[in-house]
Parts: sequence; C-alpha cells; structure tokens
Amino acid sequence: MAAESNPVTLDGNTLERIAELICGDDTSPSYRRGFELPKFFLAAGWSGVPDFDGYRRDWTLTQLRERQDDPTALAQALTRLADPREYLDDDEVRAQVVMELNRLLAVEGYQIVYERGRPQLVGQEPVLRRPALKAPLELTASLSEIVTDPRFAEQLRRRLDEAHTCWHAGAPTAAIIMLGSTLEGVLYDVAKARSPADREPRDELDSLIKQAVKEGWIQRDVDDYAHTLRKLRNLVHPRRQLVDNYDPDTDMVRISWNVVVAALNDLATSAAGRRGPSPAGSIDRDDPNRANASGPG
Repeated sequence: MAAESNPVTLDGNTLERIAELICGDDTSPSYRRGFELPKFFLAAGWSGVPDFDGYRRDWTLTQLRERQDDPTALAQALTRLADPREYLDDDEVRAQVVMELNRLLAVEGYQIVYERGRPQLVGQEPVLRRPALKAPLELTASLSEIVTDPRFAEQLRRRLDEAHTCWHAGAPTAAIIMLGSTLEGVLYDVAKARSPADREPRDELDSLIKQAVKEGWIQRDVDDYAHTLRKLRNLVHPRRQLVDNYDPDTDMVRISWNVVVAALNDLATSAAGRRGPSPAGSIDRDDPNRANASGPG
C-alpha cells in the first residue's frame, strides 16, 4: 500500500523524534550542520525553505510542524532521510538512520522500503512494539561480497526488495515465494564458486541448504528454519498449497525474511574467512520470529 493511497499523518511526538534524526547529535550516526538543513529540505523537493537561523533541532522541528498537514511534504522529507544520495560516503550510516526511522514509523503505520534502489514510503498495520527490522537495501548491501556475478547479485537484490514490498503490501504468498527463490539463487552461486570445478551443484534449495550446512557456510541454527522456508516456497505450486493446507500470513513472512537475513549474514562471514558462530547471523531461539542481523537491531 503506497503512501499516496494512505495520506501521511504523523503525531507530534513522532515529528520531534524525526527532527532529531534529521539533525543528529554527537552520538548519532548522521550529523547535519546548520547550513546543511535547508539543503536537506530543498533536496527533498520542498519549496520556500527559509535560511537556517537559531538552534538546529528547533529550526528543523518548526519546518516539519509547518507542513504537518501536508502529506506530500512529509513523505518527501521521510524518503529523503532514507535516500542513499544523502550518504554517498558511508552507506552504513544510511542503514542505521533508516533502521531507526522505520522503528519510529512502525507505530504510525508506515515503513520505508526500497524499489530499484530508491526509498518508498508504504503503509502497513501500526504496531505497538517497534520492530527490530532492517531495511532491504541494508540487508542486500553485502550481496556483492557473497555473489560472484555482479549482474546476478543485482538481480537477487531486486528480488529481495520485491519480497519486502510484497510483505508490506499485504501479499504474503508472493513475498515467501520471492524470499525462497532469493535464498536458492544466493546458495547456488556460493556453491558453484566454492565447489571444485568438476562438481556442479544441484540447482534446488533442499540440496543447497544441506551442502551449505555441511560445509559450514551457514550455521546449524539457521538450518531448520531454512528448510521451513523451503517448504513454504513450494507455495509457488497452487496444488501443493491446497494439499498442504498452507495459509500464509505476515508471521510466516517474518520468519522467512529473518531466515534469509541470517543466512546472508552467515554467508558473508564465511566469505570473509571467519569461522565459528556469528552473532550477526544467528536466530534468537527464544523468538524464532527475530533474526539478529548485523548492526544494532
């Protein structure tokens, strides 16, 4: 559900936190100096932005409050805050900002997702507990370190973006199918690159998961969940869905999403030559709906 079909309205408390996120402080990942703040809003597409004068947070909050009843302006500011072009020298900073932004937006019923590398604001069901969910672009940023073929890596990145969009657009079946195919594609490329030249890996998810676990590319705590995703991915066959009586919902998508996150983190760790369990790639056994992706959750 795109933001255009669900006009953006934000509570005053949320606006205050977003103003702080735009400004940043000495402990924030992103810090904008006074003269950079008008440039931010102009880059977002706002017109009539006054010169900076006063305290950074107060000035920024004033701009947001003056457009609190303008859904287009609010959406522009939010998507600009998540735009990679604001963080050309450090994408890790962008990832941290977007993670915190999505935490704030979750209670309002919105989410930043990425389509073809550009942030989009979409609607979702408001949640009382802010989710520890990373934005798709952050999750796929490491694909270039895992997948050997740059074109294939980009293709898989788009699939992951599309899966996230389907999830938050209320299309869980499509999201699960896309997630399963993404994991299959990544594991196939990894298996082909890391196996002897005379041993072609089987292009099917079940055998690829087993090989990845046997070789230590992904941790065993991801294994069981990955096989669950493999079964859910069979929803691509309508008859199988009928026979198995699958009724996908957002919880199923969340589990599937976090399986892929954990697997990607493990694959990135093994690609870097590290051994042993990776905190960044483990699934919390007390909460199988949560995967601890790299960075703060």
